[in-house]
Amino acid sequence: MEIVSITKRMFLILQIWILLNVSPYLVHCQPSQLPLPPRVLGPETSGFDTKGGGPYTGVGDGRVLKYEGPNIGFTEFATTSPNRTKIRCDGTNDPISQQICGRPLGLEFYTRTGDLYITDAFYGLLVVGQSGGLARPVVTSFEGKPFAFLNSLAIDQERRMIYFIDSGTVFRFSNRVIILRSGDATGRLFQYDIRRNQTTLLLSGLSGPAGIALSRDKSYLLVSELIAGRIRRFWLTGPKTNTSDVFASSNVDGNPDNIKRTVSGDFWVAVIRRNILPFPPFTSRGQRLNQLGQVIETRDFTAQYILSPAGISEVQEYKGKLYVGSLDQNFVGVYNV
Repeated sequence: MEIVSITKRMFLILQIWILLNVSPYLVHCQPSQLPLPPRVLGPETSGFDTKGGGPYTGVGDGRVLKYEGPNIGFTEFATTSPNRTKIRCDGTNDPISQQICGRPLGLEFYTRTGDLYITDAFYGLLVVGQSGGLARPVVTSFEGKPFAFLNSLAIDQERRMIYFIDSGTVFRFSNRVIILRSGDATGRLFQYDIRRNQTTLLLSGLSGPAGIALSRDKSYLLVSELIAGRIRRFWLTGPKTNTSDVFASSNVDGNPDNIKRTVSGDFWVAVIRRNILPFPPFTSRGQRLNQLGQVIETRDFTAQYILSPAGISEVQEYKGKLYVGSLDQNFVGVYNV
């Protein structure tokens, strides 16, 4: 009875919170869910192969899973750690085990070969073929020093370049409150040339880089800085080449995580905002930015992720659906655009 009473109070607080935060600019979303296998948590991001298969997602126990439809669900596609064992790792979601099991965070397919490139928090940039299996390391260090915590990636399919971020030392903690309060600015942006097998440092001093997206015309990259609460733009071409500026800051309502480009050239950003009250701990919203950095749409996912201590991690648009990720949930959320 006590548990029921507590649950009722929690949802009463949620209803009051929603009423106090209603805005005509917000769309409160009703989802469907793609459930993960039992005990598996943390679908950080989603990816789709060259044939439209998926979504694929990296989860907390070190695997990349592929969705095979409602009758089958998610099945194991790839792993990132050569040290991983099913007995030790399957169903785990803690940072200590992830050092052994792996923690895939960024996913994107290379259309020329159909290979899947993966950034793993502990094992660097890796690649696996269309049949899956154990991913092969591509880049694990820079100038002789291992990466601290690789996070997201984006591929320029025409120029055969992979852009990825090292989030910095504090991102080995799973507690977002600690991360947001740290003030860390050791994050870096890298470029990997597939043809030359060459890695180049593009930008350093980033404050918690968490997401990355390539503009439609490939003239710049956007990097979300979770700690700084802003989105930085790094110019790849034009008169500002190899310089950066702030693309969005005050209009981003919280701390931006993953950022994904749409077919039209806009960007969806997963934004979390730490609340003063303990419940809910985070507000979870998706903000759609145009190519000028202006917010043109906001989706509120808080009600569906109310019991998620970390909130959402990604909003990605694909064929008329929004796929929403999370660091601690057991499903991928799917919403109509």
